[in-house]
Amino acid sequence: MEKLLVIRHLQVEAANAIAGITWGFPAMTSFLGLTHALQRKVQAGISNKITLSGCAVICHASQVQAHSNNMSRENYFALTRNPLTKDGSTAPFNEEGRMRMDISLLILLSGPTPPMFEDELVEFIKSALLTSRVAGGKVKQLGEVELIKDIGAINRESGTRKSFLRKLLPGFALVSRDDVLQSHIEESQKTPLDALLDFSIKRMAAQTKGDRAEWRTERLDYIGWLKPIMVGYQGISDLYEAGEVGHVRDRTCPVQFVESIYSLGQWISPHRISDLKHLFWQQEYHADNALYLCKNNYQPDAPASLSSETD
Repeated sequence: MEKLLVIRHLQVEAANAIAGITWGFPAMTSFLGLTHALQRKVQAGISNKITLSGCAVICHASQVQAHSNNMSRENYFALTRNPLTKDGSTAPFNEEGRMRMDISLLILLSGPTPPMFEDELVEFIKSALLTSRVAGGKVKQLGEVELIKDIGAINRESGTRKSFLRKLLPGFALVSRDDVLQSHIEESQKTPLDALLDFSIKRMAAQTKGDRAEWRTERLDYIGWLKPIMVGYQGISDLYEAGEVGHVRDRTCPVQFVESIYSLGQWISPHRISDLKHLFWQQEYHADNALYLCKNNYQPDAPASLSSETD
């Protein structure tokens, strides 16, 4: 029986707002990495039979630390020059994007959790989170942590599921929309990169109106809060044995050089989810193609078109 670890309102300061060529929210690799790190700590501190196999992210609030130039409408990250160098002078600017965020995490948990260990497990998770980095940022505040022993009981009954999901409001959950990107590639006959960029740029076109031209925004024929996101890595080198490559973070693990993989995601209100399984992201590794992927099996109620956020 699969269980659910609910972590409400995790407030993070100075999280990484850049994910490859995208910015505005950390990549799912960050949250799956946090899940894996928590699993290692739980297995070392509580029980090596407990596994954390996937997570869902609901964002309640976010603020990228940036400022805009009203004249050019460009945004600039607020950069810092710390710490000081060895001789006390200021360091060069580090080009990095930071953000504050208030999120809730749902983590799939399996393994024995006897009643006498439940409170200990919850307290252990709280302590582990407060000393962990979340997407590179520091945890400022942590809300309620709850262990739900039967996720199926929540998911089976529509009323129970909706009641559980409404407790995650206000907020938006990130799900995968590979299907929309694939559909756009086929309809537009564009390259995958050009099709992906269509969801990240604003196109304006002029229409003549008498002796004047009127500028209008050209929108894609898709409804919903769609955004390009990073969903994993593609290996671009051989897989080297542990310790074979110098200056790496962990010399006990094999190493491979990679490049980011991008796809399309959608921010959707949790109360629109018809199956809790649609929320969760999990890791996949395809050794034959050297692919390290974050997979999500969200399925909209109407596959041919996106559900409207304004219904």
